[in-house]
Amino acid sequence: MILPFEYKSNKKKNFFEKEVRQKIFSKSNKNLDFLLKKRFEWMRDFIPKKKNQIIIELGSGSGCIKKILDKEKIFLTDIQKYEWIDFKLDMLNLSLNKKFKNNVDIFIINHALHHCPNPVKCLKSLSTYLKKDGLILINEPETSFSLKLIQILTKDEGWSYKKNIFNYKNNLFKEGDPWFSNTAIGEMLFKDKNKFIKNFPEYEFKKNELSEFFIFLNSGGVNTNIFKIPLNEFFLNLLNLIDTILVYFFPSFFALNRKIVLKKIKNNKY
Repeated sequence: MILPFEYKSNKKKNFFEKEVRQKIFSKSNKNLDFLLKKRFEWMRDFIPKKKNQIIIELGSGSGCIKKILDKEKIFLTDIQKYEWIDFKLDMLNLSLNKKFKNNVDIFIINHALHHCPNPVKCLKSLSTYLKKDGLILINEPETSFSLKLIQILTKDEGWSYKKNIFNYKNNLFKEGDPWFSNTAIGEMLFKDKNKFIKNFPEYEFKKNELSEFFIFLNSGGVNTNIFKIPLNEFFLNLLNLIDTILVYFFPSFFALNRKIVLKKIKNNKY
């Protein structure tokens, strides 16, 4: 089966973040809890245990990161203001208080960068707020064959490789709808590390790994409710092991997630 170079979903997405948050924090779903642990626990290796560090998450949505990283002081931000969001922030037009300039230790972006019409502009802007040696920790969808097929079958999100992602002067899609997306953004930005560094000499890679297949498919959904087979810890770990093997040998077919760590090594001229 040959999948198209571009797929646009006409499905209108309306997420109810309060209900999603209640589902994540109140109800017992071991499958989803396991997925969230795999999404966020790896970040602890890059979060130093020190006082007064500044950690900001972009596109926090339901704030699900706090389900796992509950002891870390993280400022939650989003383009929409909810009671659990610390302050409103637009990823496309970043405007933080001057006190944050060259003073942020870590930015976190979890499955939100593909909702930004101009991710290159966003990453360039983040470097002006990061300290030297500051980090950006990212989870992004990976547009493998499986993810594309899932998107077509569910009519959920779309992808496109048609535009040059590194041309920051042009947006990849129109502004306005915070749920519109291009799930190919992670692949286009980070798959070719040399091309990324050429366009972003201010950063270096500390991590660039693919992950997830069955643990995502059988999670019951983060922002949606889909069918799942409830599993205990043993079988969830077994599924994760199977995922690791499948993604290692057949990444372009199975991988559904990409984990990225970028380190700021110098200031840019942006």
